[in-house]
Amino acid sequence: MTDVQGAATVLARDLLRLKKGETVIVYGDPAADASVVRATVDAVEARGGVPLEVWYRIKGPPGTEPPTPFAEAMKKADVLVEFARTYLITTRSFQRAMDAGARHLCLTGMDADMMIRTIGNVSLPALKAFGVTLQRMTAKGKEIRVTSPAGTDLTFGLGKRPIILDTGECVIPGRDCYLGGQISWAAVESTIRGTLVLDGTVWPPDPLAPLREPIRLELSKGRIVSFGDGEAAGILRDWIRHFRDPKMANVAHFCFGFNPGAGITGKILEDERAYGVFVTGFGSQMASFKGGFTLAKSHIDGVTLKPTVYLDGELIEKDGAFVHPKLAALDERLRTERPPG
Repeated sequence: MTDVQGAATVLARDLLRLKKGETVIVYGDPAADASVVRATVDAVEARGGVPLEVWYRIKGPPGTEPPTPFAEAMKKADVLVEFARTYLITTRSFQRAMDAGARHLCLTGMDADMMIRTIGNVSLPALKAFGVTLQRMTAKGKEIRVTSPAGTDLTFGLGKRPIILDTGECVIPGRDCYLGGQISWAAVESTIRGTLVLDGTVWPPDPLAPLREPIRLELSKGRIVSFGDGEAAGILRDWIRHFRDPKMANVAHFCFGFNPGAGITGKILEDERAYGVFVTGFGSQMASFKGGFTLAKSHIDGVTLKPTVYLDGELIEKDGAFVHPKLAALDERLRTERPPG
């Protein structure tokens, strides 16, 4: 097993493919792990980059705009590495930085243990092989049905929208990138219908990460129409309503998680990529999804455990295990192969 500095070296070498002289803003907020910020700064410097370590305090939920001086600095950087828990990916400042050509790696809330498990000990070639296969299979589909032991029974159409693969690589200017181990997409909103049970994590708000009881949602035409019973459902309902923004009830995206080092910890970046989970995002929708909804006042992600997934009637995943022959053949490699030292 590698250590946090080794994991940061993998990040700078394999994920950022950092070039000498590139400027890299590595930023955190009071909830970020200082050890991963500083290890990344050291790794950037060791590869000839020019790091800028930034700490800031945002008073508000994800989606709150950063201070103007920092927003201006974001537009001037070659690379942004985000460890802040109050992430900026749904802000206008972030979009302006992308438009200016910065490339961005979102590692929101990552701590040292997570960095080692989900980056330092994961083989990028194995992750890409699995992810590309799952991405291509999904892109060819027309309709998905998802069920789960907790009661999920959800269907939606895929349309011709992009299926986005997150490998963790961050090399294209103007591109937002994320911890590897996930594919995501915006379904055709009018086709999203059925029951969705979240029983892994919901975040934000903080009390729901991880969940102590399931939340049962009814969805129709891409929106939450019922929150079900229970304390957790009430917390989520009140959180969404307090924004006074109807777009917060919109389904923004769906995802498959497949990072072999990730588990359910209450840190949404990791929980979304836990191997075999199904993820639903609500509220703000990134422009890269090319969906029918737009930015809202914030964003929420929820995790469904042990999903069974049918793509055009063909079984892809059963109770959280990828059982399709094209995927099962790549599973052992993904779980056992390690990156070079």
